[in-house]
Amino acid sequence: MSRKPFVIGLTGGIGSGKSAVLADLVSLGAEGIDADRVARDVATPGGPAYAPIVAEFGRDILVPDGQIDRGELGRRVFADAAQLARLEAIVHPAVGEAIAARVAASQAPAVVIEAIKLLEAGLSRRLCDEMWVTRCSLQQQIARLRASRGMAEAEARRRLAAQMPAKRMIAQAHRVFDTGGSRAETGVQALAAWAALGLPMPPPQIRPGGLDDADGIRTVLNSVVREGGLTVLDRTLTVAQERVFLRRLPARARLTLAQIGNVVAGFQIIEPYVAYTGAMDHVAALGSYVFAPLRGRGLGAAMSRATFAAARELGFSKLVITVRADNPGAQTFYADLGFKPCGRLARQAFVDGRWVDELMYELFLDDLTKDE
Repeated sequence: MSRKPFVIGLTGGIGSGKSAVLADLVSLGAEGIDADRVARDVATPGGPAYAPIVAEFGRDILVPDGQIDRGELGRRVFADAAQLARLEAIVHPAVGEAIAARVAASQAPAVVIEAIKLLEAGLSRRLCDEMWVTRCSLQQQIARLRASRGMAEAEARRRLAAQMPAKRMIAQAHRVFDTGGSRAETGVQALAAWAALGLPMPPPQIRPGGLDDADGIRTVLNSVVREGGLTVLDRTLTVAQERVFLRRLPARARLTLAQIGNVVAGFQIIEPYVAYTGAMDHVAALGSYVFAPLRGRGLGAAMSRATFAAARELGFSKLVITVRADNPGAQTFYADLGFKPCGRLARQAFVDGRWVDELMYELFLDDLTKDE
């Protein structure tokens, strides 16, 4: 039996972050199709759109080797709506046929078609199971175009004005990605959408974390803080603030990350329990955070195995964790790892608008070795 991949149409205005979302989805296992690249291919000599374009716009759009001068053609059509419509009437059907052939041949669980003109070309209705739209502010789009393509602001505005308004795209979207934040914030949106569809995940990469991971770490942390009811942390962090925190970690601290594709989905941290005495140098405090859509997939346990090994290498023999008394999920997680309850701290935090007790758990790493 043949298996049809789930087909996602990814669109949005130029400079709105489509390529970033596409890269993250490809890292999760999707096959990515860049419709702009397909449009270039069908307009090369021998391609199905080449001769009709030359016939319509004349041979003066060609460079000496016979290729179409895309810059010259673009300047013409983006300055004249009628000429743009004539070009699209030639290119869109050829692009649609080429993409349909690639979708039919794909063995990936999902195919993502990235195209600015996806909705206008009708590809969304013919090929796609869902439409996803990226958006950010107009100022961000212009800034990105100037930075990545060296485009003058007037040219960027002209290109944007020739496209479907963002509101019309969003009105037809199944999912909308806000790419106005950091790169990691865009990534977790892609990861959440992939998980929501029930598509297969690539194996997690469990690895040490560092300063370069500040954006991914604080994005996961902020998502947990915003959920409420899980942590006594009561504020979110900027990338700069997270970098300051990471720089100040003591030498015996360690970060362990769980990365899915390009995206950091969870992290653990151990650091010395106290710094004011050497009598507790064998004790480390532990914290664990996993992005909500990825919980229940074994990431916490996989990170813990790496964290326990790192703790032993650093000379720790005991780990301590405090857990909110109203967070039974975390209590079960740590109990399954071998942590034992050892106390209760009444009214330990005022968070989420109320007083919260915390439970203390401890784990002796030597006990794990015996059990093994």
